[in-house]
Amino acid sequence: MGTIFAVILAGVLLWAAVAKFRDPSGTADGFQELGLPRAHVLAILVPVAEAATAITLLALPGWGGVVSFALLAAFTVVLVTTIRIGRLVPCRCFGGTSDSPVTWRHVFRNLQLMGMAVFASLQDRLQWPSVLDLVVAVSLLGVGAISIRSFASRSTVTT
Repeated sequence: MGTIFAVILAGVLLWAAVAKFRDPSGTADGFQELGLPRAHVLAILVPVAEAATAITLLALPGWGGVVSFALLAAFTVVLVTTIRIGRLVPCRCFGGTSDSPVTWRHVFRNLQLMGMAVFASLQDRLQWPSVLDLVVAVSLLGVGAISIRSFASRSTVTT
């Protein structure tokens, strides 16, 4: 199952990196809206870190899982801080263009991605998954997607 989650996480991080590389000024604006210092520097460093982590997940999934967990934890701290101080800024995660503010739904999504990172960190190399691994992974992804959707349909209270 770790292989499946390593590949999914690599895809997610690569998608996020490409979106940021394609719009560096928008990325810097998003970081500035979040109140992060040196937003223009982060607009370069974050997508590089995301792309490097994606590559590491595929080459050395154990280490990639650890690094992706740390990266996602840092992103989650920013999201939680943004919510707790009441800053109503849109989530530009993964190249998003929505005007909806950051909510606990975004935090929940990151926690699920961090769970995938834990499974990925248990792999020393990528290997073909068993049928059971595929069934369990697809089931977990389905439950996660339903949970996020259900969470999103609830009240949009952000604190």
